Amino acid sequence: MRRLRRRFCLAPVLGGFAMLAMGSGSASADTPAPPDTSGWKCAQCPFLQGSEVQVEAGAQYASGANASYGRYTGLDHSGAYVDAGSSGQFRRSDGTYVNYDLASLGLPSREGYVNGGQEGRYDLRLSYDGQPTRLYDTAVTPFQGNGAGVLGLPANWVNAGSTAGMTQLRSSLSPLDLGYDRSTVSVLGKLFASPSWTLFGEFQRQEKDGTDSTSASFLTQAVQLPQPIDYITNSIDAGAAWSGHRASLRLTYTGSWFEDDSASLTFANPFLPLVPGSTQGQLAQPPGNNLQQLAAAGNLQLAWFATTLSYTASLGRLLQNQAFLPISTLPGSGVLAPGSLNGDVHLSHYALGLASRPLSKLTVHGNAAYDGRDDETTPLTVAYIVTDTYAGGTAVTPRYSEDRVRLDGGADYALLPWVRLGVGGEYQNTHYGPGQVLTFLQDTNSWGRASIVPLDSLTFTLKGGDGLRKTSSFDTAALPPGENPLIRDSNFAPREQVFYSLTGAWSPSATFTWTAEGYFANDDYPLSLLGLRSEHERRISSTLTWTPRESLSFYLDAGYESLYGLQYGYVGPATAPWQIADTERFWNAGVGAKWVASERWTLSVDGLHAPSYTTTDSAIGGLAQAFPQNWSQLDSAHFTATYSRNAALQINIRYSFEKYDMNDCALDGVTPTTVPNLLGMGLQPYHHNVSLVALTVLYKLGTTTASVPK
Repeated sequence: MRRLRRRFCLAPVLGGFAMLAMGSGSASADTPAPPDTSGWKCAQCPFLQGSEVQVEAGAQYASGANASYGRYTGLDHSGAYVDAGSSGQFRRSDGTYVNYDLASLGLPSREGYVNGGQEGRYDLRLSYDGQPTRLYDTAVTPFQGNGAGVLGLPANWVNAGSTAGMTQLRSSLSPLDLGYDRSTVSVLGKLFASPSWTLFGEFQRQEKDGTDSTSASFLTQAVQLPQPIDYITNSIDAGAAWSGHRASLRLTYTGSWFEDDSASLTFANPFLPLVPGSTQGQLAQPPGNNLQQLAAAGNLQLAWFATTLSYTASLGRLLQNQAFLPISTLPGSGVLAPGSLNGDVHLSHYALGLASRPLSKLTVHGNAAYDGRDDETTPLTVAYIVTDTYAGGTAVTPRYSEDRVRLDGGADYALLPWVRLGVGGEYQNTHYGPGQVLTFLQDTNSWGRASIVPLDSLTFTLKGGDGLRKTSSFDTAALPPGENPLIRDSNFAPREQVFYSLTGAWSPSATFTWTAEGYFANDDYPLSLLGLRSEHERRISSTLTWTPRESLSFYLDAGYESLYGLQYGYVGPATAPWQIADTERFWNAGVGAKWVASERWTLSVDGLHAPSYTTTDSAIGGLAQAFPQNWSQLDSAHFTATYSRNAALQINIRYSFEKYDMNDCALDGVTPTTVPNLLGMGLQPYHHNVSLVALTVLYKLGTTTASVPK
């Protein structure tokens, strides 16, 4: 849908400046009289008036579609789907207008908005966005929902120590589609109180509903479970914005409220209880919470060296006071839980940014930011039962206070007409509150860049940099119960970084362009004895476009990426260490063309081939052990033909073919009975082979006129 923009005629403005330049008062005999502008017309800035509507209707048929293919579109089964949409606009001479755009109306991914108001006075907007997520259509489960977040087993269920002994398992399995739909509705209003002041407010409601998968355990026995999802998030943004000639200011209040319809998920134990009474388990669902925040942001244009100063500040508060679940489902456990967490976290953010051009060849920029998180939640000492089986002692609820200062900046200098140099860096210092594994973390990064243009048609850019992260000593007493004190989270481990990139572009003519990029990066964790030790990334890509004539164009692109990760570990102090090296390789190659065959016919075609491979090599006690190789491959082709019968009628024909296959040793062939101590859901790797045919008719009706102001 075309968006209408108000354009302002410059001729009267320039005429006004000319009159000011000539001075005020009576004109002398030597001063020519100013031109008469009363009859001038602004022929370059018409205002559209009237109405125009576009309606698109048709159908598409998908053969072979499943959850793998329709993950984000909702085309998840073979059959016909409505393919419809509409857009339009209406505008009157007094500035009143209505615009709308509706798309994918026959699918769960439908979206659209209606926007209306009066230019310069007010604006209202209602929008909707649907986002389906299809996860698996291969799941099976013996669990049956009994309502209120309770999963039970059939009445004739036979508990056993392993899945092989569950004699009623196969007859009790029912198919289950995993996935959810997320829909967002928002209402936005703006009131233009004056040329400088705007008042605004937006209400947004997001609902997420469906079924996902989760897992739980009874010490050494595990189950995969269908987890109901029923989330609602309501949010409000309201405030005022002021804009002047050299400055701007925006004040905003934000409120967000999250609700989960289910407080917990209770499920039956399909195995023989390891301790008497351990016949069910319970998992907490995401707790309800809310955020309240006040924020200010703006910028100031300074008169010196074309300098711009920007600023932001905000104060917020996070609250969560959902009731705790019982510590254990064991009857007569005698362990009581506190009433609720009464979580209370205060947030603060302050930032300043500066961009300037002190010299004609030099530009500089810098930013300084502070983020504070003050966790005022009262610590609680909680007794716990390990997977509803054995007493595990007590644990203290952690606190997450921290203060973070971040500085970054850079400069660019035009050394020669064909050489431009740049440098930059970032420094981050974080101090953590009591009860956390670190007391401080420092992260420093720097980089340099050179852009070279030896020819008008040729450009190279080389960039390289490094980084160093330092941390305090590791407080093992602050770790959660049972966590290995020799393993550090990669976000908190000392790290050394280095990276380089080279990009180039060559345009020997107006019809031919070739671009290429190469990237190299290493992340190493030299002080991590266990856990992640290193990560390497290598990437190269290239794109070629050729337009031999205005009605014909081609493109060709290709790329390769390699990711490597190395980690160490061991099962226990008296066991042999193990080492795992993961290598992931991704290729892609695409080709396409577009041809405007005539005034009525436009044809386009493109194709993609994208394989990937994952290799995992392990060594335990010096003995190499190879895992099966995981791989995936996507092949697709798309063809579109557009026939324009006249200015009002257009027919679109589309054909798409897409084939996707993958091998995942963790899923492939794994059924609910494959692993003795795991009652799984039989989830299988994604596969699909789909042909999609679509035919739509686009019709335009209504007329618009261009009103040329005098």
